[in-house]
Amino acid sequence: MTVLTPDIKKAAQGLHGHDCMTGNGADLTVGTGPQVAVILPFYQRKAGLLLRAVQSALAQRDCEVQLIVVDDGSPRDPMEDLRELSSLEMRHVQLLRRSNGGPGDARNAGIAAVPPEIRFIAFLDTDDQWAEDHLARAMRAFGAGADFYFTDYVPLGSDKATFELCGLRLADHVQLAPDLFRYEGDLFDALLRRAPVGTSTVVYRREAGSAQRFPTEFSYGEDVIFWMRQTRGSCTVVFSPVREVTYGAGVNVAASARWGNPSSLDKLYSEYRFHLAITKEFPLTPEQKRWSEDYRKGLRNTFLANLIHLSVRFKRFSLRPVLGFAFLLLTT
Repeated sequence: MTVLTPDIKKAAQGLHGHDCMTGNGADLTVGTGPQVAVILPFYQRKAGLLLRAVQSALAQRDCEVQLIVVDDGSPRDPMEDLRELSSLEMRHVQLLRRSNGGPGDARNAGIAAVPPEIRFIAFLDTDDQWAEDHLARAMRAFGAGADFYFTDYVPLGSDKATFELCGLRLADHVQLAPDLFRYEGDLFDALLRRAPVGTSTVVYRREAGSAQRFPTEFSYGEDVIFWMRQTRGSCTVVFSPVREVTYGAGVNVAASARWGNPSSLDKLYSEYRFHLAITKEFPLTPEQKRWSEDYRKGLRNTFLANLIHLSVRFKRFSLRPVLGFAFLLLTT
């Protein structure tokens, strides 16, 4: 459900005094050019992260953006950042408030709020920032026939870019322009093993995947399953090796789950469920089935090692992933 606070309604008053924000998904963009809806799920504690993400989206060239900020029951009020925007900038922002349901559920709420006339949807996590030509390059990709677009990026804490880490080689794909390539080969297989697609780099053509939504039962991998659903079949995928996104350090449950940390149990349990769900939803080749079985075996062993490590050091941890993992092992 969309809730517009008095503060955001006041901030949304345009230069002519009319209310530019509505709760029914009305068009909030002005001007000309391709319209892109940008979904920003918000659950943060640090000041300024949302403001920087929003400003990077508003700075995009050669297109018009509608930003849909989904407050996912955040401990920090998004209006603390959004109040820093001008009234003209606020004409491009819609705020949805909802109880906490996780990033997948928040993105689904944002997708549902996109006006029907907007043809392109992009995702931007609220601790990340875009280069100003990100959407312009995406529009060029769609002009070349793309249904789904993504770019390279450097993961937080890494000294290497994702394409290098995933083994994505430009020579294996069709070059459309110096900075655009059509993906050739089995993207599903790449997503299964080590996904080259980062959420904040993705833009897709709405009519090519209008029925798809993020799964909401995972805290890990819900975005990868969404990409798998979007790109199956005849979907044309175009990507850019240009690093168009700067990844930031906000609230990230998966990234903070390190060895010996109690949250690692939750991550390993969710990752195991994610890989098990893939085997049930998608047809796998015999080789992919073997890989998945081996990978899940590795997750089980790592989970057990973490559990022993935490237990002998008398560290507190939740029993939920322990009982959940035990149930899966007994029933699958």
